[in-house]
Amino acid sequence: MQEELSKRCTEYAEHISKACGIPSYVMCTFQKAFIYSSETPRFCEGCTSTKCVEINTHLYGCNEAYRWNGQYIYYCPLGLVFAAASVSDETGNLPGGIIMGPLLMGDAQDILAELPKSMRGRAKALPAVEPSMVSHLSALLSAVAAYVCGLPLSRAGGFVYEQEKILNAIYSAHEHMLGEEEQVTYPIETEKQLHRLICSGDKSGAHELLNQLLGHIYFASNFDLKSIKTRVVELIVILSRATIDAGADIREVFLFNTNYIQEIDRFDSIEELSVWLTGIMNRFISYSFDFNQVKHSNVVYKVMEYVKANYSKKLTLDDIARHVYLSRSYLSSIFKEETGQSLFSYVNSVRVEKSRMFLLDNSISLVDISEMCGFEDQSYFTKVFKKAMGVSPKKYRDSRGVLPNTNNVQK
Repeated sequence: MQEELSKRCTEYAEHISKACGIPSYVMCTFQKAFIYSSETPRFCEGCTSTKCVEINTHLYGCNEAYRWNGQYIYYCPLGLVFAAASVSDETGNLPGGIIMGPLLMGDAQDILAELPKSMRGRAKALPAVEPSMVSHLSALLSAVAAYVCGLPLSRAGGFVYEQEKILNAIYSAHEHMLGEEEQVTYPIETEKQLHRLICSGDKSGAHELLNQLLGHIYFASNFDLKSIKTRVVELIVILSRATIDAGADIREVFLFNTNYIQEIDRFDSIEELSVWLTGIMNRFISYSFDFNQVKHSNVVYKVMEYVKANYSKKLTLDDIARHVYLSRSYLSSIFKEETGQSLFSYVNSVRVEKSRMFLLDNSISLVDISEMCGFEDQSYFTKVFKKAMGVSPKKYRDSRGVLPNTNNVQK
């Protein structure tokens, strides 16, 4: 992030933090590091959980804000809430973001109960807010980021990249057409080449070809807004297929398309459409090439939520992989990479944690607790519980949850 932009981000992050009483941070996405924090140490630095990789979680938040009109509200894997606003430079790249949080959104007691015991004391001091308040904070943060970037708010989420390249592409298409006597046909081969470049990972080449296609669309349509809109819809479909083939989440791409096609109708001028369109094109390109590792954090969080909601059922790796639309081998790999433990171990840890609560109720038998928590049988439940907690379920119940040596217990 450029020095002047960094200073402005830091200055306004400090203002908004003091005004709202909520911690704020500035992240440089190029360096993958925080360059400002209103609190020292950051709350996340004291996190004792292995479920979350701090940098990846917040890079993900900034990236999603960049793709979703400049603002994004997201959870960390432990269920704490953050808001991120993307910061764009004059070339439309994403050098960083401003982040606020963590916050407790919803029932604070339920959220605190899910946290590791070592973090609950600090987490009690976090602001507890209603969902509507989080939305207001996110909008405010987005407005601040837009001001810092020097962009009108209506363009803050557009990520307008190097308009000169678009103009040059239009002029180039114009000169090419003037030299031809017959009517020019649409460059289908260029579309096919764009698809190949996206799938092969050639980002700069894809940008260049995309600009050429946009230039051709504008001039070939004689700058008629209705005709341009029709061709733009076709181009979005092409980009969608390419990003899916490059490994993008098919559900997210389809969601993008629905929103984009609905948005196109609202534009009444070519100028407004151009600002929006260049941003959309940049989002597709960025989605195909950038933050591949960071996106894993969101997959892991979705898996954790699924396990917490279904721990009492028989869970297979195939079931979980289908839920997040990944192959079982790939899911296993990224889950281990992000959390440091296998998915199988995580499922057991959730079941053990749930069983601890039931064990404090003497009216529930060990056999019933085993079944309620999804274990195959009581013998296996005892084995897993003792490995995790250092004592058998019966001894844990008899001691009312007081462990003999907490230093050796795996949380």
